[in-house]
Amino acid sequence: MNRTNGLRVAVLRHEAETGLGAFRGLLDEAGVDYQPFLTHDETQLPDPADFDGVIVLGGSPAAHDPALIGTRRWIRDAVLRDVPFLGVCLGGQLLATALGGLVGPASAPEVGIHDVFLTSGGRRDPLFAGLPGRFQVFGWHEDEFELPRGAIPLAGSIACEHQAFRFGSSAYGLQFHPEVRPDDLGRWASVPGYTDLLDRSGAGWEDMTSELAAAIPDLDALARKLLERWLDLATHGLAVRERRTRVAV
Repeated sequence: MNRTNGLRVAVLRHEAETGLGAFRGLLDEAGVDYQPFLTHDETQLPDPADFDGVIVLGGSPAAHDPALIGTRRWIRDAVLRDVPFLGVCLGGQLLATALGGLVGPASAPEVGIHDVFLTSGGRRDPLFAGLPGRFQVFGWHEDEFELPRGAIPLAGSIACEHQAFRFGSSAYGLQFHPEVRPDDLGRWASVPGYTDLLDRSGAGWEDMTSELAAAIPDLDALARKLLERWLDLATHGLAVRERRTRVAV
């Protein structure tokens, strides 16, 4: 991964049990200064202009949870300021709703490893170009997003028409989880929302953990590629802002 020293990234979490997973090591490797914030207290959310990028993680709340109204406004503000954005699962749903899209029940829940398929736009996208047209991801959701006006669809699956989209040049919403690893599932087991969805899927924690562990090599490669390319976009944006500042001075 290219060094990206100097980047400051805000990481929004919705509960203590949901973390960066594989993204943590990749951010450390890249020399990124990242700072976590919990969304349940919107007064603690920072000024988006103080950061060079935003990662919003998944979580057990619904995208339309009233407790997340302030978070949705914050996300809209950040994206309209052209702050690079990467939303994972609930984070992707919040991006869609913040920009005027809808979130509702998917045709079927996706829990575990499943295939996604790139669209023609995805094949040309800065994050997804060069990936196979069909590849495996880890999912954990029963809702899906409809795209906001102006968004570019990048990937979909059999159960979920939209698995990834881009808005503008550097705001991305993903329905799947590139970052989740078996240790993360161990923490999720204490979250009622996660446990309820797994029970209704008919799977068990042990089977799900084994399935995820077997896919780690491919998922690690995917997480690295997506995050590395997103950080490149953020680094480019930082360089542009610094040049503008020098010209203004």
